[in-house]
Amino acid sequence: MENEKITDLGCPGDTERNTATICKEPWLAVILSRFWAGIGQIYAGRMRRGCVLILVEAAFLVFAAWCVFSYRGNIVTGVVVFLVVSAIGIWNLFDAHKCARRQNGMEFEAARKAEKDPWLAVFLSSIIPGLGQLYIRKRLLGIVFILCSLVLLLMRRGLLVLALGLGAMFVTFVCYHAYTSSPVRREGSKRLAVTIAGVILVLGLWGYTAFPMKEHFVEAFRIPEVAEYLPEGLRKVPGDMAPTLRRNDRILVRKSTTYIPKRGDVVVFKSPADARVPLVKRVAAFGGESVEIKDGSVYINGEKTECPGLKNIEYVSAEKFGVEGEVFEVPADSFFVLGDNSINSRDSREFGAISESDLIGRAYKIYWPPGRMGPIE
Repeated sequence: MENEKITDLGCPGDTERNTATICKEPWLAVILSRFWAGIGQIYAGRMRRGCVLILVEAAFLVFAAWCVFSYRGNIVTGVVVFLVVSAIGIWNLFDAHKCARRQNGMEFEAARKAEKDPWLAVFLSSIIPGLGQLYIRKRLLGIVFILCSLVLLLMRRGLLVLALGLGAMFVTFVCYHAYTSSPVRREGSKRLAVTIAGVILVLGLWGYTAFPMKEHFVEAFRIPEVAEYLPEGLRKVPGDMAPTLRRNDRILVRKSTTYIPKRGDVVVFKSPADARVPLVKRVAAFGGESVEIKDGSVYINGEKTECPGLKNIEYVSAEKFGVEGEVFEVPADSFFVLGDNSINSRDSREFGAISESDLIGRAYKIYWPPGRMGPIE
């Protein structure tokens, strides 16, 4: 490339401090600390400071995740801790820059500030692809890259899987291009830039971990609004699981191949009418047991259940299965489910037992709205 200058990584002309061995790139330190708090400080020679930051961020993130995803954890506390981690992360970027800058001699810093910094270009493009190109005066390319970024963002609405992969590769390419197109580079080779680009790619593809997480561990669901048409107009109906779950509640559902439902558990399963539609109910009986609903209570094998999640609800004996005087035998490898809002619930009284193979997981926590956050009893 014309007028491209590549200078030695050391501090040119600063012989008094032997700074050729200690000069650091401040914006490279910022990039490293953006990957994980403390890495930039270690790069800048502040080993103890960097290790402390690494451990603090890891501990806070683990605790915040426990608060949000565990059954008894307090979601508000988890959110507050996440905000604290974010604040530490932002401060950490400024600190990494300062730690690296303090390692440098005055001549190196003057030379660095006199030209467009290639690592600042990389940092800017890692935030908004194309911003680094605008910084190094590659204006047309910068505008094109920013427009491409907007297209990829729009693609996420309908082609999320494809957009995630293309987006990760696109950001990686744009960041590497920002480095190689900079008018001045102080490294003798591009190996470090390739390494940084590789890390950016890996972190960009990290979004794909949400898919196995959703498939095998935890998935979020929303309780939909239910409405019926009456002569006087549209009327909203309380959900099947009211008051335990109300319409527009957001819930977390834990998935596990080893999960065995217990009586009274609130579970999510595939609708018998349409497997694409998830339903949420409470488990009342299991395969091999008999069910009968009479006098407003659930009888299992002829005895009134004392399960805490079932005994305090007045059930309506209606529909086809388990009605008073007609005991229903639950088939093997199945379970009988009931809604807490019995008068409005469409459950096993209507469609019979649910196969264990249709079970999605246990609904264990409300995470939204804020006033209803907490475990599902």
